Amino acid sequence: MNKPNNRAIRAIVASVSLLVIIAIGTRLVDEYLHLRQDAITLSEMGDQFTQAQQQAERLQQIESKIQAEFESATRSSIDPETIQDVRSQFITIIRNAGGRLRTLEISEGRSRPWAFELDDPRNETMPQFGEESAYDLHAHEIELRVEGSLETVTQVLRGIADQHWYMITKNLVMMPTDGDLPIIAVEARLIVYGLVLRPEEAEEEFALERPNRKADLLIAFHTVSLRD
Repeated sequence: MNKPNNRAIRAIVASVSLLVIIAIGTRLVDEYLHLRQDAITLSEMGDQFTQAQQQAERLQQIESKIQAEFESATRSSIDPETIQDVRSQFITIIRNAGGRLRTLEISEGRSRPWAFELDDPRNETMPQFGEESAYDLHAHEIELRVEGSLETVTQVLRGIADQHWYMITKNLVMMPTDGDLPIIAVEARLIVYGLVLRPEEAEEEFALERPNRKADLLIAFHTVSLRD
């Protein structure tokens, strides 16, 4: 009589054990799947974070490059506010080279609107069908006469070129002087250029606090690209 009961008991225990194993196994499988999904999500988040860091670093590099180029372009641009500094730089260059300054005349300058595209600072007016940008082009003509030895005159000209101003040479002549032959004279007529944000545009930019002003101005500077 006990054997059938024992078999029944064992069958019941086996069934219950199987159900317990299935239940526990299901929970473990669910937990495994959740953990695996979390691991995938964390990995993706890590990749996104790494990508965001790389983008932030790249953005900082671009901003630093724009800042450096903007500062360089600003130094090269000559406008009514900086033209007297140019006069002082001419005098310093000539003095350091040991030359004798005979003439240094700088015109009051002229200005005109600068076009967005296909403009040329050497032209008196904008392109016929050009669209005005937010900037004005300023031009100042410089007449220069310096005397000294050939080495001195060459040093003066090199010193002017090293300023990297936006400039063209209209005329350059070397000639002997009335004195000793080693002393020569150089006469030059130069035009320096600069771009300045139009006053009303400057007020609007200040009011709006536009972050891309440097990039806009840098684009305008790059279209000048006149450096002798």
